[in-house]
Amino acid sequence: MIPWRLTFSGVRDYPPTPLDLSGFDSHILITGPNGAGKSTISFCMGAVLYSSKVDAEGLRSRNLQANETWRAKITFLFKNDGLMKIDAPSFIEFTLYMVQEPGQPVKKEFLISKGDHIDQWEETVSYTSGDRYYNFTAYKKDLQYKYKIDPDLFYLIWYQQEVNQFAVMHPEERFRIFSEMHGIDKVQRDWEESMEKLKETEETLGSSELNVKRMKQELSMKKVALDRYVDNQNRLREGGELYIRSLLRLERHFYREKDRLLAIVQQLEAEMEEMGEEQALKISQKESAAESMNAINQEIVSKEEWMEETRKNIDHVETELRSILERMTELDKELRDITERKSKITRSEEEVKAALQKLRLEKEETNKAYDHVKTAIEEKKQTWRKTVEQIAELKEKVMSAEKQEAMHQERLREYKSSHMVQARMDALEQTIDENKESKRSMSQELRQLKEEQVLLEEGRDLSARQAESMKWFRSRQVKAYPLRELIEMTETAKLQDEQLLQAIKYTVFFNGVDVNPPNDLYHVPLMKLVPDRSVTELPDLRIRVREGLTEEEIPHAIKALWWVEQCFKGERISIQNGILIDSLGMRGPQEKERFILSAKALYVRKQEVHRMIGQLSQKLSWLEEQILADTRTLQELNSIVHQVRESEAFMTKQYERTAWRKKWKEELSNEETLRQEIERLESEIGVYTRLQYKHGVLEEQLLEEEQFYKELGKLKDKYEERNELDKQADAKREQKKKENDKSAKLEQEIELLDTKLKQTERKIRKMSDDLESIDMGLRSRKKQKVNCEHEKELAEGELVQIIKEVTDMKELMPDVYSLVLTDNSEGRVGSFQQWQNDRERGKVIWNQARMEDGIDPAAPANYETAKNEFDRLDSEFKRTSILLEQDKERAEQLRDKMETTINMRVLEIQQRFKTYLGHFQFEGDINWESYEDHKKRVHFKLYIKVRKEGHRGSMEDVSIKARGGKVGKGVSGGEESLSSLLFALALLQNIQTAPGFIVLDEFDSALDENRKSKVFDLYVHELGRKMIVLTPKSHEQSYMNRFSKAFVVHHDPIETRSKVIGIAKVEGV
Repeated sequence: MIPWRLTFSGVRDYPPTPLDLSGFDSHILITGPNGAGKSTISFCMGAVLYSSKVDAEGLRSRNLQANETWRAKITFLFKNDGLMKIDAPSFIEFTLYMVQEPGQPVKKEFLISKGDHIDQWEETVSYTSGDRYYNFTAYKKDLQYKYKIDPDLFYLIWYQQEVNQFAVMHPEERFRIFSEMHGIDKVQRDWEESMEKLKETEETLGSSELNVKRMKQELSMKKVALDRYVDNQNRLREGGELYIRSLLRLERHFYREKDRLLAIVQQLEAEMEEMGEEQALKISQKESAAESMNAINQEIVSKEEWMEETRKNIDHVETELRSILERMTELDKELRDITERKSKITRSEEEVKAALQKLRLEKEETNKAYDHVKTAIEEKKQTWRKTVEQIAELKEKVMSAEKQEAMHQERLREYKSSHMVQARMDALEQTIDENKESKRSMSQELRQLKEEQVLLEEGRDLSARQAESMKWFRSRQVKAYPLRELIEMTETAKLQDEQLLQAIKYTVFFNGVDVNPPNDLYHVPLMKLVPDRSVTELPDLRIRVREGLTEEEIPHAIKALWWVEQCFKGERISIQNGILIDSLGMRGPQEKERFILSAKALYVRKQEVHRMIGQLSQKLSWLEEQILADTRTLQELNSIVHQVRESEAFMTKQYERTAWRKKWKEELSNEETLRQEIERLESEIGVYTRLQYKHGVLEEQLLEEEQFYKELGKLKDKYEERNELDKQADAKREQKKKENDKSAKLEQEIELLDTKLKQTERKIRKMSDDLESIDMGLRSRKKQKVNCEHEKELAEGELVQIIKEVTDMKELMPDVYSLVLTDNSEGRVGSFQQWQNDRERGKVIWNQARMEDGIDPAAPANYETAKNEFDRLDSEFKRTSILLEQDKERAEQLRDKMETTINMRVLEIQQRFKTYLGHFQFEGDINWESYEDHKKRVHFKLYIKVRKEGHRGSMEDVSIKARGGKVGKGVSGGEESLSSLLFALALLQNIQTAPGFIVLDEFDSALDENRKSKVFDLYVHELGRKMIVLTPKSHEQSYMNRFSKAFVVHHDPIETRSKVIGIAKVEGV
C-alpha cells in the first residue's frame, strides 16, 4: 500500500489543495517556515485514517465565523503495490467528510473506494456512527486487518516531535511503547492477569481458611446447643414424671379430705339447731323485762321534763326581779341629779325661750353679711390674679424686647445691612467657583502628568491620543504597540535627528487586520505588513529595533522599522524635513513637539514631569486651602444673612415695644388698688367671724337650759314608776318560793323510779349473759362450719386445679403420664407435705426445662447441617490450596516467558542500536528492569544509554538531566535527537509487518547537515519504505537531492491563507 495522492478542503487556512505523492520509492519533502501549517498535512493523513492521536475538530477552518457551517473533505489515495499488497483493485481511496452546524458537534463519514483506475471506482463503502454494521469500529478494524495501514497500530505517522521524544521520555513510558510495538504487552498482560489471578486465589485461600476456622467455631457452638438440648429433654422428662406422680397422689388425698369435711359440717348443723331453740326462749324473757324498763324510763323522763320546766320558771322569775331592782336604782339616781342641777340655773323657762328667739334673728343677719363680704373677696382676688398674670406677661415681653433690641442693634452695627452681606456672599461664591474650576483643570493636568510619570518610570512615553488608542485596543483584547516601544534612536543620534520622524513618531501598530481608529493618529495593522527583508537598523535615520524586546515583539519591531523605511523611500508616501507628503496632501507633526525616541530625551522629560508635578501639587494644596476658607466664610455669612434680616425687621416694630411698657405701668397701678381693697374686706370678714363664734356659745347654753326645764316636767311620772316597781318586786319573790317547793317534791319521786329501774336492769343483764353464752356457742359452731366449708372449698379448688394440671400434663406428655399411671405401686407412700414438695419440685424442674432460653428444638438438625458444611468448606480449602500451587507455577512460567521475550526483543534492538550508533562514532546500550511499588504493582523501565566512542565512565540514560533547573549534566540536544531517531529505527525494524511508507514530522530538526543526511540514508536503507518528511529547516542541495518531490507551505498573514507549492525533481538538473 503506497501513498499516491492526498487532497483536502475546508481545513484550517488552506484552500482546496491536492498533493501528488505518486511514485513507488519516491521520497517526499514537505517544508516551510514554522507556523506555516506543515503539520496540518500530517494531521489530515491521520484524520482520514482514523488515528486516535488526531482531534478532527482541530482542523476547522479559522476563517469561518461562529455562525457559519464548517464542511471539510480529506481523501488519501493508495496504490495497491509493494511488499504489503492485498487482495484488492489497483487503487484504494480513503475519504473523510466532516460537517459541523453552528452550536452542533462534528458529523463524520468515512468512505473506502476501490477501482483499477483513479477516480473510476468500482465499489464504495460508507461508514457512519449510527450504522449497525458499517460504523467507525468496523472502519478501524478494516484498516487494521484488511488494508494493513492503521497509523497507530503500525506506527506509520510520527507526528511533530513524536520521533524525537524517546530520549526525554520517562523509562517507564519508553518501555510501554516498546512493549506495544513488539506485542510484549499481551504477554505482559497475561502475566499480570496470572498475578491477579494468583492474588485472587491467595485471597480465596485466605477466605476459605477463615471460613473453615469460622465454621469450626460455629460447629463447636452447635455442639454446645445440642448438649443443652439433650440435657433439657432429660430434665423435662424427669420433672414431668415427678410432677405427674405427685399430682395423682394429691388427687386421691383431696378426694378423701373432701368426704371427711362434709361429715363434720353435717354434725355442726345439728348442734346449732338445738342451741337456736334455747336462744329463742331467753330472748322472749329478755324482751318482757326490757318493756318494763322502758315504761319506767318513760316515767322518769316525764318527771325530769316537768322538773326542768319548773327550773326554767324559777330562772325567769329571778330575771324579772333583777330587772325591776335595776330600774329602781336608775330612777333613784336620776331624781338626785335633777335636784342638784335646779339649784344652778339663774333664768326662768320664759326668759330662756325669749333669749333663744332673739339669738336666732341676730345669727341669721350676721351669716348674710359674712357671705356677702366673702363673695366680694373672691371676686377681687380673681381680678387681682388675672392682673398679676398680665403684669408678668407684659414684664417678660418688655424685658425680652430690651435684650433683643440690644442684640439686633449690635448685629446691625457690625454688618450694616442684609444687602451688604448678600453682596459679599455673591462675591465669595464667584471666587469659589473660579478656584474649583482652576482646581479641576489642574487636577486633570496633574493626573495626566502622574500617568505619564508612571509610563516614564516603566520606560514608556505616550501622548494623550496614544494613551487613548492603547486603552481602546486593550478593551478589545488586541495587542498594540506605540512606535517608540518598538524602535529607538541609536547611541550616535542627536536629539534634533528625531525631528525627521515628527510626522509619524506617534504612530500606533496593532496585531490585527482592520479596525475603526479611535482618533486621527496613524494606526498600522501589523498583519498587513509583509517586509521583503529582515531589517534591524536604519543608519541613515539613526534608528534601530529597541533592545530588550521579547521574542514575540522582535518580529513586530522589524515590521515597524521596515514601515518607517518605506515612508522615506518616496514611492507612494514620503517624509521630507519632518513633513509627510502623499498624493492627497501634506501633514505636519502629529503632536506638540517633544523628543520621545531616545533615552536622553526620556530622562529630560522625566525630570520635567517631576518638576511640573511638584509645582501643580503646591498650587492645588493652596487652592484647596483657599476654597476651604472661602467655603467656611460663605457658610457663616449664609447663616448670618437671615439673622441680619430678622434684626432689620425687629427694629421696624418699635411702636409695639412702647405700647407694652405703657400697658405694664397701668396694670401695676391697678394691682396695687386691688390688693388694698382685698385687705380691707379681709379685716371686715374677721369681725363677722368672731361675732358668729359668740352666737354659737350663747346658743349652746340656752339649749341646755331649755332641755333641763323639759326633764323637770317629767319628775312626777318617775316617782309613780318607782312605787309600782316596788310592788312588782314583792310579787316575784312569792312566786319564786312556790316554784322551789314544787321542784323538791319532783326530785323525791325521780329517786324512787331510779331504784326500780336499776333492779330491772340487773335482771336484763343476767339474761343477756345467758344469751351471749348461747350466741358464743353458735358462733363457735358457725365458725367451725365455715372453716370446714372453706377447707372443703379449698380442697375442691385444689382438686379442680390438680385435675386441670393432670389433664394438661396428660396432653403435653402423654407417654410419661401413661408410664406413671401404670406404675401405681407406691400410691400411698409418703405424707401430704412430701407430695406437695414433690409436686412443686417436679413442676419447677419441668417448667424450667420447658421455659429455658436458648434451647433450639432444631439443634440436632442444625448440628448435622453445620457438620456437613464444615466438611464441605474443609474440602474446598484443600482444593484451593492445590489450585494456588498450580497458579503459582503458571505465573512463574508466564514470567519466565515474558522475561525471555523481553530479553530477546531488547537484545535484537540493542544489536541494531549499537550498529546504528557505530556509524556516528557512538557507543550505546539498551537494558530494562522491573520492580514492585508499595502497592505491590509491577513497573517496567527501558533505559537508552549513549556515550561517545573512547569516553570512559559508566553510561547513563539519555533522559537524565541536572535537577533544580541546573544545566551541565546529560547528553546534548543533538545527541538526544540522534539516539531517539536510531532507537525508533531499531524499533521499526522489529515490527513484523512491512508497510510501504512512513511519515516523519520534524524528525531532523535537531540534527546538523552531516548527521541529517546519514540518518535519512540509514532510514531508507533499513526500512525500504517511501519516506514522507516534514521539516521547517532550509537544506543543502545534497540533502534535497534525496527527495523526488518537494512541497513548500506558505502562509500569508494578511489574507490569513496557507497554500502549498509543489516542486518536482528534474533528472540531470
